[in-house]
Amino acid sequence: MARMTTASEYALKRSKRKQFFKNYGMVLLFLGPFLFFFGLFCIFPLFYGIVMSLMKYSISDPTQNAWRGLANFWKILADSNSVYNSDFWYSMKNTVLFALILVPLAVIVPLIAAILVNSEPRGYKIFRALIYFPAILPVSASGVIFIALFGTNFGYVNQWIGETVAWLDKTTSAWFVIILLCLWGGWGGNFIILSAGLKNVDKSLYEAASVDGCSRWRRAFAVTLPAIKPQLIVCLFTTIIGYFGLYGQVYVLTNGGPANPDRIPGSTATIMWYLQSLMNSDQYDVYGMVSAMGLTLGFIIGCITGLQLFLTRERKSGTKLAKEFAAYRKDKERETLIGTEPAEAGSAEEGGGGGA
Repeated sequence: MARMTTASEYALKRSKRKQFFKNYGMVLLFLGPFLFFFGLFCIFPLFYGIVMSLMKYSISDPTQNAWRGLANFWKILADSNSVYNSDFWYSMKNTVLFALILVPLAVIVPLIAAILVNSEPRGYKIFRALIYFPAILPVSASGVIFIALFGTNFGYVNQWIGETVAWLDKTTSAWFVIILLCLWGGWGGNFIILSAGLKNVDKSLYEAASVDGCSRWRRAFAVTLPAIKPQLIVCLFTTIIGYFGLYGQVYVLTNGGPANPDRIPGSTATIMWYLQSLMNSDQYDVYGMVSAMGLTLGFIIGCITGLQLFLTRERKSGTKLAKEFAAYRKDKERETLIGTEPAEAGSAEEGGGGGA
């Protein structure tokens, strides 16, 4: 037997429904498209990639798909006889070494530029625009510019120095050009973030430091850097993640080369370039292995990010100094009271004598 709903219950439910849409209707209207596409292009591919990483997955012949469990991860991480193991860790080594060199440069150089521009010299707005301009160029256009600069036969750099240097055909010089391209094309974003942080630094702190006799460099280390610590953490966080996914610059300049006689990946192959080369190869049954490599890379980046957040977290100094300061204030107040009591007593006696 169906349960009957009274008019009051129906009115109450309808009023709650109307109140809910009144409070959250605009929120759902604006967030709805984002949540839909986020789930479609981020959440769904993530779970689908996890499933693929546990299988032998072929895009050409689905009948070859088979469950492997953790065999793909075993080949990548521990099977020294597997070519995927050696090539994965070789490409990962290149990526880590690249990040260790470039990440400090990609934060320190924009920081120095932001400090100099923040002092507002003559024409500082032009310098600010020129510093950010490379960030709006696509990687392909920036790569064409650097190929024109560092080309072997007709490169402008070789014409200027009067030598014929194969910049992109040797491992060391190729890495130098890649680092230079990444630094030139990527420092604009960090520069803007750090410049915004410098604008919010309390100017009275600089005045107090000047009164205390601090030099310009001392003020930079004692006032500027602590004040823009949140912006520095953001820049460090985004730069590490960005350069662990380095692909476009390597693809445009060297395509993973110069050739490495000992391995299939070239000497400038990064982990993202290696994954892309596997997916673009004639092997159509490696997508499960590539998914496992991508998840492993994501786990490594997550560990590095967690370590970074742990090291840069806000640390509380404890209550020791606060207790000492409170005790100091009590002692001072007690001394002040003891020093004023005789004076108050004397003034009272004088007042009494005058009344007599």
